[in-house]
Order: sequence, then C-alpha cells, then structure tokens
Amino acid sequence: MTIYDKQGRDYQIEVNEQESILSLEVYRSLHGLRDMVGHIKCNFQSPNEMFLADIHFEDNIVRTPLGRIYAFFHQEPKSYRKLGLGTATLKFLIKYIKEKGIKKLHGSITQRDLNANPKLIKWYQDNGFTVEAPTAEEIDNSVARICLYPQNQGKS
Repeated sequence: MTIYDKQGRDYQIEVNEQESILSLEVYRSLHGLRDMVGHIKCNFQSPNEMFLADIHFEDNIVRTPLGRIYAFFHQEPKSYRKLGLGTATLKFLIKYIKEKGIKKLHGSITQRDLNANPKLIKWYQDNGFTVEAPTAEEIDNSVARICLYPQNQGKS
C-alpha cells in the first residue's frame, strides 16, 4: 500500500501480522535505498479487540554517505514527523482492522506522550477516537485512554 506525505512524497506500508502482534512499517524508497521511517504496532487482545501499543516516526534519520547524496538532491526529510504520515498510517490501520472484523481498538496516552506532542489527544479525537479517563488496567503513567470502534467509522 502506498501513502503520501503533505509534500506528495510516496511511502510504502508493509503489514506484518504474527500471532498476537500487528506491525505496520512505513518505508521510503529512493533509487534502491530504503529507509524505514516509522511504524504502528498493535497487540491482539482477543479476536475482536486490539491494543494500540506504539506509533513512532523517525525524528533524525542517519543515512549512509550515498544515501545523503540522494537525499540532498531529492529533498528528502531528515525528520518524518509532522508530515501527515502518522495520520495516513492510522487511517490505513483503521481500514485494515475494520476489514478484519476487529470491534475495538484502544490504547493509552502517557504524560511522556503528551510532553512530546501536546496536541496528541486532539489528534486522536480528530481520527475518531474517544478519550476517557484511564482504567486500572492501563499502563503506568497513563493520563488518558483512547478507544475506537472501527465498525462505526464512516457511518453517519
């Protein structure tokens, strides 16, 4: 699957599903060079429920000397944050798990997450998640619980 950043550059998503883990890895390929620039990782908690464990996009890509030359001439970013890739990958994830019949996607937001991105709660809300108080089962340092019911996405 191909997604695009805000500048129209193309990226490929690779889906890896193993036992209880789903990983969406985002790659940028250019003239035979391939960089993994980000990922979303989820854990299946049951056949109908998934935990959103991690979303990460690189902030400082280090390239080989040859890769630096290509990046210079093709205006490749060093940071892959704030390019719309997280949103595009999350939308792909929601569509993917909806097709798989997953009924619930949930996760936790920690204070560390909010310190790194103060607009994170609004971003999740803008992408269809509800934000609730953390439950006793949430990970340590949770300040909020996010929850999405993919089967309800796209309905009026």
